[in-house]
Amino acid sequence: MTNQLPAGVDVDFELTRFVRRVRSRSLRNLATIHPKLDYGTFTFLLAIVDAEDGIRGSELADQIGVHKSTASRAVATLERLGLVSRVPDPDDGRAQLLVAEPVALERVGEYRRTSHQILQSLVDDWSPDEIASFARSLSRLNERAEQEL
Repeated sequence: MTNQLPAGVDVDFELTRFVRRVRSRSLRNLATIHPKLDYGTFTFLLAIVDAEDGIRGSELADQIGVHKSTASRAVATLERLGLVSRVPDPDDGRAQLLVAEPVALERVGEYRRTSHQILQSLVDDWSPDEIASFARSLSRLNERAEQEL
């Protein structure tokens, strides 16, 4: 037996609608990180910030799912903006790792705290069980999507 999506609820539409709203809010607030930061480059910055020990450019491209040249252009922009730098890879003297500058860590941290507060306000009338269930389901959906999409 296969699970069916609920009748009368267009899940794909609702997910798309939510993602568009989040993206729109993100675009409005990117200047808090840097006034010249665009959304496409922002996604690279987040991946670099989340790589606590740094990340190689090729790994960054693979993680985001873009060609290495696209990642290289984004990284060059982030370097020009003073948000990212390169450091020697301790495991391979020939390679370099991309690391977030302290200012990027601080500003992305604040951006995320603000985003978290906004999301928290959207679910302030949900029960703790509803919030926990939603969080588990969203995590499960993302894990499956990473495997299959």
